[in-house]
Amino acid sequence: MLSDAKILETLLFSPCLLPGKTSFQEGKAEVSISPQNGETILFFSIDDQSNSRCKLREVLWGKQEGENICDLIVFYAKGEERVLCFVELKDNIKDLGDAVDQVNNTCLTLRRELGQRYYTEKAFISAPKGASPREENEYRQKLKNIFKDDYQIRGPDFGDFLRGIDNSKKGKPKKTGKRKK
Repeated sequence: MLSDAKILETLLFSPCLLPGKTSFQEGKAEVSISPQNGETILFFSIDDQSNSRCKLREVLWGKQEGENICDLIVFYAKGEERVLCFVELKDNIKDLGDAVDQVNNTCLTLRRELGQRYYTEKAFISAPKGASPREENEYRQKLKNIFKDDYQIRGPDFGDFLRGIDNSKKGKPKKTGKRKK
């Protein structure tokens, strides 16, 4: 098991952290959030294929090749609530299977390395184009196994999702996702 300090050092004190950024785009896919009063939001670009200066993959898996890692980790905090959101951006939803593998593998590896969790884990996959693959239900089940109901595919609003606001039903927004111990 790695030290929490090594992971934190890699995320905060290296080019993984995107200071002042609350949006990220890769190809045609994008996520963004407008911070509200009292919120802390940190974007970490962790995929070394798009951010070669971030060494999180090396910290987590050493020289081992072939490990899937997602594009971003977004840290969200307000009051007592803490969220780590694993984000993957794809140009086309046909790549949903790869995206699911990337967020799941990153989350499970961090979970193993960090041990006890004081935060809610979420997954967000942005893919603006294409028809849903026929295996979508299978992919959703894989996400559900890791993230329970705290995942979104092609979500309408990243900010609402991160805040736990469920806009899928008409009427008053419902808070989702409780802090995990």
